[in-house]
Amino acid sequence: MPDEYKEVDAQDFLTFSREKPSFSLIEGKLIEIGGGGKDGIEYKTEVLRLAGWKYKALTSYGAHADIAAEAFNKVRQVLARTDDADQISSSLSG
Repeated sequence: MPDEYKEVDAQDFLTFSREKPSFSLIEGKLIEIGGGGKDGIEYKTEVLRLAGWKYKALTSYGAHADIAAEAFNKVRQVLARTDDADQISSSLSG
């Protein structure tokens, strides 16, 4: 499971590729874990906040690419160990 998601690099938010970027896959997984729909999006937002993303919803990841990459990589490391919603949140808040 550790290699399920590639490490996120700040450039990932600034370039386009045919391959879906790792951060996008991580977002999708968090939304799924959070229950999908509005609940899933709220869960994803909270997890990213716990991981260090301190900006509002309308701020693009590319505007603060280094901080976004750091937050997504923290989440990536936790997802390598668990996909339990409560464990993910507690791992990032502690």
